[in-house]
Amino acid sequence: MIRTVAALNSILIIIDLAPGVRRPRLDSPFSAISPVVAMTDGPIAYERLGLEEGVVVELTPLGARALFGFPLSELGAAKVGMADLLGEDARRLLERLAETENVDRRFQILDHWLAGRLLDGPMLSKALECSWRNLTLSQGNISIAELANRAGVSRQHLTTSFHREVGLSPKTVARVARCHSAIRLITGKNPPALSTVAQLCGYTDHSHLNRDFRLLVGTTPTGLLRSGDTSTDLFLGSEIALRPQPRTGTPLELGQPLSSKGARLD
Repeated sequence: MIRTVAALNSILIIIDLAPGVRRPRLDSPFSAISPVVAMTDGPIAYERLGLEEGVVVELTPLGARALFGFPLSELGAAKVGMADLLGEDARRLLERLAETENVDRRFQILDHWLAGRLLDGPMLSKALECSWRNLTLSQGNISIAELANRAGVSRQHLTTSFHREVGLSPKTVARVARCHSAIRLITGKNPPALSTVAQLCGYTDHSHLNRDFRLLVGTTPTGLLRSGDTSTDLFLGSEIALRPQPRTGTPLELGQPLSSKGARLD
């Protein structure tokens, strides 16, 4: 099966809990063990050679900056694993997760590990944090000039510092956010006509919508909806489910506590 990961406004960590079953395509970053995948301005793909067993962690730039401790532009298209970036402590975490069979317990261990690092890690500047939130909350429908004005900095300063710290330009992040907004509309109940979707999401016309989808997702909106080939799979991020999976009834899925009160986290 070929799995394509669309352009995302999040940083992915694929925590492998079984021997690697991925073969990268077109020099993608998925060749590393438990790879860290930076935000991109287009889709990337890999070939699944068997059953994958693992955990997908999605981090906003705010969380990733705190966890890694360096500007996210340094990730780039590097083929790097979680343990390579975060050292022996991360390697021990990966081993512990692989040895733990209980799913809820795995998430408990991972949540505790992440929380301890995210809370103590370096943060984005207030100007960049404000700009990131405005971009995502507006679903990309805000001008760079307005972003700079709200952040109290020049447009040039915002663009340069945003690209360095986040890894993509504000304009690209806005395009991805706008595309995701369109995907939610066309895959939801009673989806409007594509011309209406284009208008609602801030595209100039239907052709503009199609062009952005090809660049960011790898297919047109119509192609996305018709995608029923079982030899391919498309990952759009945790907030968008193109093919909803059957519910498992786990406490995590139901929003319930993962373990009984007083359970050890360390």
